[in-house]
Amino acid sequence: MATRVSAQPEFGGKVIIAKRSGNVKRRAWITVFAASALFWLVVALSVWCLWE
Repeated sequence: MATRVSAQPEFGGKVIIAKRSGNVKRRAWITVFAASALFWLVVALSVWCLWE
């Protein structure tokens, strides 16, 4: 038994482009750097606690 999937003729015809400001990119990069710094801080503190 075959299932047929059909779409409306105008489906996918309109493309909506998302407009992003540079502020979103800057916040994303700041978040990436902050998460990375926090990760390495936790690693350094863990090593320091285990070393003692």
